[in-house]
Amino acid sequence: MKYNKSLSAVVAVSLVQGSLGQTWCGKNYMSNQSVVPPGGQFTLPLYSNEPLLSFRCAPVFRPYLEEDAKSAAFIVDTPIVYDWVTGAEPILLPSGSSSSSNLGSIDVTISVGSVHTTTTVPLNATGVQIPIDISKLEAQKTAYNVSCSAAYSTASTSKSQKFKTSASLLYLPDTNASVTKTDLRTGALWVRPADGKGGAFVPFIPQGFYVNFDSYLAKNLSMIDQLKADGFNTIHPIPPYDNFTIFEQVINKTIDDGMYIVYDMRSNYQNLTAVAQQVNTYASIPNLLNWETAHEPDGNSDPQNAARETYDLIYQMDGYHPVSIVLNCEDYNFSPYVTGADIVVHDAYPIGINATWSPVWNTTCTPDFGHCGCDNCKGTVDDVKVRVQTFKDRLNILGFDRTKSVWTTPQAFGSGAYWNTTPTGQEWIALGLTSFSHGAMGSKSFQYPTTTGSATTIEGTAVNVTALIKQVIQPFLVDPTATHVTFNYQGVDAGLWHNSTAYLLLVSNMVNGSAYVPWGEVGLGWVTNATTQVQRILSVSQNTNATGLNFRPGGIGIYTATP
Repeated sequence: MKYNKSLSAVVAVSLVQGSLGQTWCGKNYMSNQSVVPPGGQFTLPLYSNEPLLSFRCAPVFRPYLEEDAKSAAFIVDTPIVYDWVTGAEPILLPSGSSSSSNLGSIDVTISVGSVHTTTTVPLNATGVQIPIDISKLEAQKTAYNVSCSAAYSTASTSKSQKFKTSASLLYLPDTNASVTKTDLRTGALWVRPADGKGGAFVPFIPQGFYVNFDSYLAKNLSMIDQLKADGFNTIHPIPPYDNFTIFEQVINKTIDDGMYIVYDMRSNYQNLTAVAQQVNTYASIPNLLNWETAHEPDGNSDPQNAARETYDLIYQMDGYHPVSIVLNCEDYNFSPYVTGADIVVHDAYPIGINATWSPVWNTTCTPDFGHCGCDNCKGTVDDVKVRVQTFKDRLNILGFDRTKSVWTTPQAFGSGAYWNTTPTGQEWIALGLTSFSHGAMGSKSFQYPTTTGSATTIEGTAVNVTALIKQVIQPFLVDPTATHVTFNYQGVDAGLWHNSTAYLLLVSNMVNGSAYVPWGEVGLGWVTNATTQVQRILSVSQNTNATGLNFRPGGIGIYTATP
């Protein structure tokens, strides 16, 4: 794809125009405005000196179809915590026990309609699956309310301790139209083939691009073929979709290419009549992946209940596809906005910014004032790592860790407005790898086209990396039995998965300097022969030796390892 200098100008102008409200992320940003603290900060939970039970349950899949009824299951978590996260309750543990041993078990009862099941679950466990036959329930558009209760008895207490939480079960009629399920064990989507010809549901990690419909797709449908050739599986047309004839051609072209499409309602998501018309029109297309509603509502200070109202309407009408929103701010009214989404997408763009001075507004940028293109950022890949991890942590605090997932938007533009450069292919890969390491379950880069296809640019790099994400990374991300931990050593960020047979290691050097990381510092201390036990899948500015990993500035790597 030939680089078009006008693209940078188009992106820059559109992004700046999106910042012309009275405030951005609640902050004043123009030179004639005063400094006023924005408020809206996320409230962290208080610490508890005594143990708490964070009892949670959720269906394994959302939605379940009639064909799934006899194989349905719930997933139960019973961790002992010491923060007052949403729903946590005090629990009296046996004397002499700790939060990791000698705790016993609890009796869990799940009730939905006329269906009930009770089973014993270990205390301080996560991801315990409880089968439940829901075939006696009627498949319907309205979600079922689910009651989950638990009873815990110890020898030192005279009566059992009782705990309760609630959940929602979406049990829908079978359909030949498109369905996107969410696996609430992992946050991964499950889809049928995008060509609409039927087939089994399989786990799926979206890899895609935002593409401006009016400026690019409507004028050049071959872009879809190029994205497919580059290994991407998802396309996100940016509205408005004013030419309905060509938009239908875009849909048909993506179906022919076996690519999924995200339908974007940002232009009119607060108009519920328009939302209803769009759902009626497009809910049945065979390759619809999900609906996206609010785009940067936090930056624009949209009404805090607007995304939720749209979300509720979509579920009344559809329910077969999840809903996503995009949040731009580091910390501005996160809690109310995320109630209107199943998928929370961040769009922090840190590469090429001046984190303390805005070249657009000629003002400083602080936590209380200014707009520098990436809210409260430092201007490094590390900003994206922190944003993804922070969003994941907040969802857990709010009790949404099972029911809402996080996606990432790797920056693929620059050289204009707030951004003085476009990320290299290596930086673009790092943005993606560190996002996956910290829990992102989908990736949609902003935006296409980017640069020429040379080996060092985004498009030149993509064709190899997209294949590795699908073939090597995805199987670990979607595996509900795989364990996952993160590490940070000498500025090197690492994500490590273990599926009981093999390990996956993703590494990114976040500092502008060289680093050496021993195997033990990334969870692979058992490595005694790196030549035979560690398999290099991809590395740039980074290599290994017998005792660890060597990094040059910005180095990245993908490895698998077997004991």
